[in-house]
Amino acid sequence: MGNKLKIGIILDNKVNKWALQRFEPLKDKYDITVFVGQRNGYDITSIELKKVFLSHSREIALLLQHPVEAYKRVLRAPYKRMDFYYFSLQKYLKDMDVVYTCDLMRSAYTLACLKEKFRYKLIVSWWENIPYRSVFDKKMDFYKNRVMDKVDLFLPFTRAAKTALQIEGVADKKLKVIYPGVDLERFSPGEKPLHLMNKLNIPETSFIILYVGKLVSWKGVHNLIYMAKILKERGIENFSVAVAGKGAQKENMKKIMQDSGTEDHFRFLDFVSYDDMPDVHRMADVLVLPSYPIIYWQEQFGMVLAEAMASGTPIISTLTGSIPEVLGDAAMLIPPGDFAMLADNVIKLMEDRLLREELCRKGRERAERMYDADRVSGEFARVLKEI
Repeated sequence: MGNKLKIGIILDNKVNKWALQRFEPLKDKYDITVFVGQRNGYDITSIELKKVFLSHSREIALLLQHPVEAYKRVLRAPYKRMDFYYFSLQKYLKDMDVVYTCDLMRSAYTLACLKEKFRYKLIVSWWENIPYRSVFDKKMDFYKNRVMDKVDLFLPFTRAAKTALQIEGVADKKLKVIYPGVDLERFSPGEKPLHLMNKLNIPETSFIILYVGKLVSWKGVHNLIYMAKILKERGIENFSVAVAGKGAQKENMKKIMQDSGTEDHFRFLDFVSYDDMPDVHRMADVLVLPSYPIIYWQEQFGMVLAEAMASGTPIISTLTGSIPEVLGDAAMLIPPGDFAMLADNVIKLMEDRLLREELCRKGRERAERMYDADRVSGEFARVLKEI
């Protein structure tokens, strides 16, 4: 590896393909290592970066070799499982020039605690766009008080996230907005995948409304059902709502669908792998993301929005959180909770082919201009030079 800058990437148990898109184009320029926990929740076989796999048994063995230090860390932490492989990582961190993580997770806490010992630069990407969000979460507040001052550079994913950090007192010189990257070859316009539509029993002539995300109340998932009911009441039957995701509201949704007589229009895909997502987007005539703001959360970005734009899929979403910043004029935006306007806009898209084509074009152009993974990697490389 010679004199290549050594970079460690530690993301708790959230290592996944799309999170590392900004790093993969840099694999020949830098010596990059991704650390993968034993309980990592994603398929990582296609990640083209060097990986180190961490195990619980090894961590316990090292802990037993350092009982005094381990005991002190337990005493300092008010909650269980505050660290992320604290002892296992030290073998590797001593050689790192830069270590990267994201948000106030266990990784950030562990890396902040070890930073003085190993003298690496600590870079933290940042999704949160609500200032002082940690006041609603005691564990997050514990992390915040021990991490923020140790960070050399924050990389907020949006201008809204940057503003939130500024309000909390982070200096401008420690802030650089870099948007998430999307693989524009993988996510690109194409023919509808008839094999997927056949699998879901969706007729080829059906207008397909897609939702991708967790099935939780603050994502506005119930509005999909209210929208479907309005369409039916207006005599529109040739549509299908494809729901890709899991969550606590699924059973409630099914109950409302049954009571409203809309269940025949819905198809649940549950979990969809990253490799299958391009076909899911190409299947759709419109993507709908009807998120709500709540006191401790608002939409932080919505990667599905960038992927849909790259795929040339028209989008209807809401005026909340970072969504307007992400979409610009490349989508139809409505007030949160306005399911009647949601239905109206879906009908507009059904009836107006030119409008659909315009949104497809604007979305793809915006994705190429702002979210191209290769361009984002170039921005990250410039940051590494400066730090």
